[in-house]
Amino acid sequence: MKKNIILIFLLLTTFTFTACTSKSQTDVINSGSNDISDLLKTLIQKEKEINELNQKLEDCSSKAKKQK
Repeated sequence: MKKNIILIFLLLTTFTFTACTSKSQTDVINSGSNDISDLLKTLIQKEKEINELNQKLEDCSSKAKKQK
């Protein structure tokens, strides 16, 4: 009887740690995907800002040429 209780305890412990490990791996994978997503959004925003600044520079350059 004592051996059965120990066996059941060991099995439950094994399943618990396996579930925790799987959850941790899933969380790490999801956080990596979220990080990439956030980086892409930031990159797109910065690219838009750069394009706007380039347009302003072109506008200023064309105004300067007209004034000469």
